[in-house]
Amino acid sequence: MKVRSKLADVDFQFGEFEYKKDHLVVHSAPEQAMQTKVYVSPNDVLTALIKALSNPMVWVYIIGFPFFLLRYRHRKRKKNYDY
Repeated sequence: MKVRSKLADVDFQFGEFEYKKDHLVVHSAPEQAMQTKVYVSPNDVLTALIKALSNPMVWVYIIGFPFFLLRYRHRKRKKNYDY
């Protein structure tokens, strides 16, 4: 997952998950240079679900997900062979 902001562009890879004081804590993968923890509260999950499910483009993405996944993997494989 790519995270882009004015401060930094980070390629975040998921590592371990843990539960701590009503929060889901997502750790970055150990092999990443910049170690990161993301704290997700129950309100964060609810807000994200409500916003996502009320957006028609999210539904298009969910319905088209198998196609998008295959196309993404095909492009990534082709890009790796070109080098």
